[in-house]
Amino acid sequence: MKMNQNRKDLPLLKWIKQNTRLSRRKALQTIVAGQVRIDGKVITDTGFVVTSSHTKIAVNNRTVRAKPMVPAYILLNKPKGAVTSTKDPAGRTTVLDLVKKVRVPVFPVGRLDIMTQGLLLLTNDGDLAHHLMHPRFSVPRTYHVKIKRRVPREVFSILRDGAMKLDGKRIRPVEVSTLKSLEKNTWLEVTIREGRSREVRRIFNRLKLQVLNLIRVRYGPLALKGLRPGQWRPLTEKEIRLLKQIERSGNHD
Repeated sequence: MKMNQNRKDLPLLKWIKQNTRLSRRKALQTIVAGQVRIDGKVITDTGFVVTSSHTKIAVNNRTVRAKPMVPAYILLNKPKGAVTSTKDPAGRTTVLDLVKKVRVPVFPVGRLDIMTQGLLLLTNDGDLAHHLMHPRFSVPRTYHVKIKRRVPREVFSILRDGAMKLDGKRIRPVEVSTLKSLEKNTWLEVTIREGRSREVRRIFNRLKLQVLNLIRVRYGPLALKGLRPGQWRPLTEKEIRLLKQIERSGNHD
């Protein structure tokens, strides 16, 4: 499903907080008090979604316009234990908690499960996120995988041939090579071109191989180098251009 990047497509409470100087508490009080009108109609539901179809929004009898969206592209080294979500009902640390200093709202592109660490892109560019996650573009994702014990030779053939099924469908061929092989464990470099949920862990689970550690080190043209777990940085102009090339490759449809 394509994500909408229009800044107007937000719950009313959040929209007011982002586009006025009201605090969250004051914004909530203003809505509940009936001081918000959208296209002439009083709205008291804080969760009402403001969309691009709404032409006039008045707060305390003053017309408010959405602030222009400033594109943001953030590369985060997600640590273990952080949840890839915008919020967590259980109160666990989310990836947004780690990038609080980013001044504009962003969301994660895809997911890394709670025990997986490594490269995660966060942005407010919905069109780009859609293209990066769409299976048709086969954007490569590279992981370093620590396996408990040595990996049998036949495993490499199975992965490279795509001779395995997940969810009833054959996986695409996987690029796999050995980084380090010891008696008790093996480090592999694995590149997949699909975005199935927990795909790498599920592949090795089907092969009866236990994953001890999983780190995403590349996503398309982006590399993790230089960031410790929990650290983040804005993308460079070159990295943004390379990502935009992926987006443009699908705009003819």
